[in-house]
Formats: sequence, C-alpha cells, structure tokens
Amino acid sequence: MAPDMAKKRKLLLASLLAVLFAWASGAVWAGYKARRWDIRARDAYPSSLTSEGVTIAAEPLFTDALAAEVFDKNDMVTRGIMPLAIVIFNDNDFPIEVDGMTAELIHESEHTRTMVPNEVVYRLFKNDKSWISRQIPRMSKSELNEDALDDFDQKFLMNPVIAPHDKGGGFLYLHVAGGKDLAAYLSKSVVYIPNIYRRDDGTRMIFFEIELNASIGAQTGS
Repeated sequence: MAPDMAKKRKLLLASLLAVLFAWASGAVWAGYKARRWDIRARDAYPSSLTSEGVTIAAEPLFTDALAAEVFDKNDMVTRGIMPLAIVIFNDNDFPIEVDGMTAELIHESEHTRTMVPNEVVYRLFKNDKSWISRQIPRMSKSELNEDALDDFDQKFLMNPVIAPHDKGGGFLYLHVAGGKDLAAYLSKSVVYIPNIYRRDDGTRMIFFEIELNASIGAQTGS
C-alpha cells in the first residue's frame, strides 16, 4: 500500500472514531430528563424553624433513591453529592432574600457549604467515579451535560427572593464523604443559614439553625 494511501486511511479512521465518540457522549447526555419538584405544605417538613414571620425547612435527600426522585441520576449520593432541600415560607408583608451560598451544614467542627451546579454536574457525569479533591475549573455548558446543568441550575438555592405571603426554595449540593452512616451523621447535624434580608429596606434578619434529626427520623422511621 502506498504511504499516502495508508496515511489517508489512518486519518479517516481517526475522524470516524472521533465522530462515534461524540455521538455516544451526546446520546448519553441527551438521556437526562428533568424531574419535577414541588414544595409541600409547611407542616409536611419535620425539620423547620420559624422566626420573624419566616419559616425555613430543611430536608436532606441522603440516599440515592431519595435524590433520584428529584434528579435524573441514580447514584448521586454514592458519587459523593447530597441534595439538601431548603424551603422558605414568608408570612410577612415585605419580600425577603435568602443567601444560599453562605448556608452551611454543621456537624461538630465540620462546616460544609454548597457546590455550584457546574461542578456538581461535572462530578456526577464524568466516567471516573472517584472523588477528585481539587477544585474543578469553571467550564462552559458545551463541555458539560447541558440538560443536567439546566436542571441543577434551576433547582439551585443561590439567593432566592420570596415575595410577601409566598413560598419558595431550592437545593444546596453538599459533598458527603463515602463510608459514613449518613443517617446517623445528619441526625446530629444542623443547617445554619446566616444571611436573610428584608428586600424593602435591606435589614438583615435573624439567622436560622435547623436541626435535622426530626427529618431523618421521619424518613427512616426511627
């Protein structure tokens, strides 16, 4: 076979493999379907706290099955990421804003803050399931599963504004280390939300510390 012909065949094969890989990746990513999440009545959340006309509830989705009811990923917690639902009920005559980025899950001396959606999607949909301790660089949507990113972004509790006599909420995405008994760990943990503001005058309201033991007990039957 002539050298030029062999080179052309190698290039053609490489191009074909690249197309097949791109198609396969797209097919996998296209399979993600956003799942509906509805806010329930406030008395349906066992772990909640009320102060200054505001009620905030917290509900950890601490198993793969619970997380998969809201997100189209059947091994989310196994991969080290737990969704924590935060639901806000505003009984005041003014709007409020909740800063989700500064909220923390506190267990003894451990303080855990949320990851942002692009990092969550990267970690959940990469082929290697091992946890990478380094920070993931910000990537464009085209480098990630776009359907998943849209869903995780829309459900993210970043800084929601809750209108007077209304409700709202979203999710924090928390790293959970493997090998832990999450139910036992969370039953002795609290969710700390330090920054809640009145939107009419900018006044900072009182912080919230929500114990999770009631929610864990209700979900485990203990």
